[in-house]
Amino acid sequence: MNLSKQFESGERWYCVRSKPKKERMAAGGLESLHNLEVFCPQIRFQRKTVRGPVWFQEAMFPGYLFVRFDLFNMKRAVSYAPGVLTLPAFNGKFIPIPESIIESLRNDLDAESVVDAVAPLEVGEETTILEGSMRGLKVKVIKMMSAQERVGVLMEMMGTLVEADFPISALEHRVQHPMAVEE
Repeated sequence: MNLSKQFESGERWYCVRSKPKKERMAAGGLESLHNLEVFCPQIRFQRKTVRGPVWFQEAMFPGYLFVRFDLFNMKRAVSYAPGVLTLPAFNGKFIPIPESIIESLRNDLDAESVVDAVAPLEVGEETTILEGSMRGLKVKVIKMMSAQERVGVLMEMMGTLVEADFPISALEHRVQHPMAVEE
């Protein structure tokens, strides 16, 4: 069987499957060992913990990253790089990813290939205070003060509705995946 017919020559983007939770390790190995262009988009989100809200960063596509390489010359090196599990094939063929898809993804990310997965708070939305002495209290957003990065909220205290201002970071945000379709 002629290998040149099975593998297209020339650099193209391919999807690479990494070992679980090893996307960044695989990306680093492919960049440093083989000097390949790697794209491993990350998503940053906030979770409540016992210590309060903590920011986490994970792969946008868990278990996968994108690598630009010449399949004919580099398949073996990429397949056996640290952290790499396999090169996905469909019907026995390795399918290149169009450059336009990679560029579209990159346009939605910052310089470090990261996107925050929080939806902005909106007037009328109910949320929770995440820090301070009122932690856990449910409040309703009544105004946004973007310049000061503060939010005006309405909360109930001792049977009375009270208006207060909080930093945006002190309030819980909805997690929203960047690839989700907005209505």
